[in-house]
Amino acid sequence: MPLRVESVRDRKLYRLIKATPDRTMRKGEVLFRRGDRSGVVLLVREGYVSLRLEGATGSDRTVAVAGPAELFGEDGMVPGALRPYTAVAGERGSVLPLDGPAVRAILRTSQHTLAAYLEIKERDLYLVRSAVAGSPGATARRRLAGVILDLAERLGKPVGQDLHVPHWFTHRELADLAGAHRSTVTTALNDWIRRGVLATRGRSLLVMRRGLSILRAREGGHARSVDQNSRQN
Repeated sequence: MPLRVESVRDRKLYRLIKATPDRTMRKGEVLFRRGDRSGVVLLVREGYVSLRLEGATGSDRTVAVAGPAELFGEDGMVPGALRPYTAVAGERGSVLPLDGPAVRAILRTSQHTLAAYLEIKERDLYLVRSAVAGSPGATARRRLAGVILDLAERLGKPVGQDLHVPHWFTHRELADLAGAHRSTVTTALNDWIRRGVLATRGRSLLVMRRGLSILRAREGGHARSVDQNSRQN
């Protein structure tokens, strides 16, 4: 899960961001490939970036996405380190290529930012452990609900009492993130739209207020329970 930059908490990092020019990206553009030498950490300004690993069949699998105000490519904090995954622009937008050693120095001197970064890494480790150990009863539909909740809470913007996610993630990306078949994603999304849990707005998604409760209570809950479970473990 990428680190979200907050100007109030991350003042030193925010100054670095303000001094760095934008780099535009086209949908489908490869920003870097797995195995490339790194030296920069990237911040999404507009759009979103799909982070991918090559699967057993040779095709890429989305393992995470980074949206506006989120950092990715933290391996760039160590000059010359190899990129562990491939980053592909999910839609047209822009990123900021931040100097990796400068970001590392900021993390070392900013207690709040470092704490947030370590918390995210702990969450990532918990998710990996859960995936390896398995989760009885966690159906593909339930995992998809957790993915939708996570994206809505991270990248959504309040519209009244609903959350507007101004990005159009492909069914394949959602299936990869949920560990489900694409057909399962299509069926579940159509059902949730029919029931008023979700709604579409052009090339974006609305998670309705009642939908948040339904996904958490009856079909999801994963996104909320991660932090609770990590504390218990």
